[in-house]
Amino acid sequence: MYEIAATVSKYILAFVIYMFIFKIAKIIYLDIKTMTIWEDSKVTNPHLRRLSSMEQNGQETVTEIFPLKNTQTIVGRSLACEIVISDPHISSKHLQIDKTNQGFTIADLGSVNGTTINDVKLLNPVVLKEGDVIMLGISKLVFSEGRQHHG
Repeated sequence: MYEIAATVSKYILAFVIYMFIFKIAKIIYLDIKTMTIWEDSKVTNPHLRRLSSMEQNGQETVTEIFPLKNTQTIVGRSLACEIVISDPHISSKHLQIDKTNQGFTIADLGSVNGTTINDVKLLNPVVLKEGDVIMLGISKLVFSEGRQHHG
């Protein structure tokens, strides 16, 4: 009787281990698939690119990409924001980007240090255009409509 119980237990344990490995492989596959979909589609989706604050060989490099998926996106230091940037010069809720019929508009939310768009202080909401440079604190973001440009 002991031998039968040991054999059954061995097969059950082997089954559980294989199921565990299968589940982990499935999670890894779905994660890689999601990353690949984002990599392939980021040129067609609106997003903000965060540029490095330090220049390397005279060129700034992209350090993060933030997709603009929601109709309203709050950017700031607070974890309650959709886009969180850890910069001590940024307010907890620094600015807001809204998706409207005219495109994406940006408005400063009364931040202490303010926001500039293409080196002009943002006083009223503005419609963003491809390549607009947004400075908040010491962080530089570049807006992209995400459309593929031909030619």
